[in-house]
Amino acid sequence: MQIWNGIEEFVRVVENGSFSGAAKAMGLSKSHISKHIKKLENRLGVTLIHRTTRKLKLTNQGQEFFLKCQTTIHEMEEAQAQLANEITNPRGHIRLTAAGAFGEDFLSPVIADFLQDYPDVSIDITFTNRIVDLLEEQYDLAIRSYVDGEDTVHGERLFSHHLITAASPEYLAKQGVPKNINDLKAHNCLCGTLPQWRFRTGSHIRKITVNGNWHSNNGRALVHAAKAGLGITQVPDFYIINDLADGLLTEVLTPFRVTRNSFWAVYPKSHHIPIKSQMLVKYIQDKFSKLKMPEIGKK
Repeated sequence: MQIWNGIEEFVRVVENGSFSGAAKAMGLSKSHISKHIKKLENRLGVTLIHRTTRKLKLTNQGQEFFLKCQTTIHEMEEAQAQLANEITNPRGHIRLTAAGAFGEDFLSPVIADFLQDYPDVSIDITFTNRIVDLLEEQYDLAIRSYVDGEDTVHGERLFSHHLITAASPEYLAKQGVPKNINDLKAHNCLCGTLPQWRFRTGSHIRKITVNGNWHSNNGRALVHAAKAGLGITQVPDFYIINDLADGLLTEVLTPFRVTRNSFWAVYPKSHHIPIKSQMLVKYIQDKFSKLKMPEIGKK
């Protein structure tokens, strides 16, 4: 901004007692310092410094202006120093919302580790499947699941997973195994929070509206119902990897499996992102990059 042009040079000249001293302190030439202060005086329409061959002397207006500008510059330096300190030692409170087993089983341990490493941060986690209005409800961060390329996300990717459609062997023996997506119309579908299931057909994601006699906003409840033989469900792979390996559930419609579903850290739109939130997201990303999930069908 033009309003700041020449101000720091002016303050450094007064603090160092000379143009040459300010030039040395700022790593600039003496002519650069002199030129910028002259432009500042012309812009303000006043003389700030009386220059002589022996010394410089502030005018009355220059003295008053110097004291105000010096305070402002020092406050900016303190703010920058505090910011630099927060980058290595974050502090403050973070309000976070997340959903389901991913938050409980994967996210919570990572956040606990983060607080061990950065004890000046406090975190409030709300577990809900509801899509929270982050600005309206004053949340700093949300962890949400999106199909890659399907949505525009204001945030950063954390963790990728598959969407698995599965049922118990007993259910499939009685009701038959669906061979294509449209076969789901003849099956009891155990539904979660979304009214539609997602499948990949070629390079596209296809959404299918499903119906059944069991609805739950909890992934574990859906898995329990599926293992009880009530119907077919679609959940992220980490809910049922062990059940698939144990033969308690069987994946169906495998050729249509969505393999690029991801959890994202979502920030409030049009909102400054605090350094502590950015550091938490980076911490989670680093931890998840080292996380090895079991392969589908293997224990």
